[in-house]
Amino acid sequence: MVFSRKAEPVPAEAPAPQLRRMDRMGGIEKQHLHAVENAGPTTQSVIGNDLSIEGETITIRCKGSLKVLGNIQADLHSKELEVGKEAIIQGAISAETVDVFGRVNGAIMGAHVVLHAGAEVEGDIHSHLLSIEQGASFDGRSRRVKDPSEIAPQLERTSPAPAPRLAEPQSRSPEPMIPSYTSTMGG
Repeated sequence: MVFSRKAEPVPAEAPAPQLRRMDRMGGIEKQHLHAVENAGPTTQSVIGNDLSIEGETITIRCKGSLKVLGNIQADLHSKELEVGKEAIIQGAISAETVDVFGRVNGAIMGAHVVLHAGAEVEGDIHSHLLSIEQGASFDGRSRRVKDPSEIAPQLERTSPAPAPRLAEPQSRSPEPMIPSYTSTMGG
């Protein structure tokens, strides 16, 4: 099962929505709704604390910023990742910037990794810059990486997922697991 977030299509030169209402006193036109700026690339995706994602081969990819508040048993790839105080992640993490406030059981790869007070990390950290605040727990090895491409998150899928295999009909009946009564009696 793969979860992916699709960007909403935005027209190139679409005018901003505006609401105009005539003032009853004097017939003067007033503008009551101002244009709202597009959120653009600063949009943050959130996996809430009531959500649990579990699976053996799940990879979550986010091209922007991702905040995890729930229980995740999967690998995460994101441009920016924040692991909330109540979050539990079991799997590898790869992001340009990683801020850990909660619990991570798995490897962390990021250009800039910060373990905040209260964070619990069990696994190796591969980073260019690592900060560990007082009160954070870290059990693993740390390795400084000089080449950022070594730890870059895979924000795009590299190859298509294999199609699920359906059970093939068997041409003959399977061998019995235990001998039958007639074969043990010589019959």
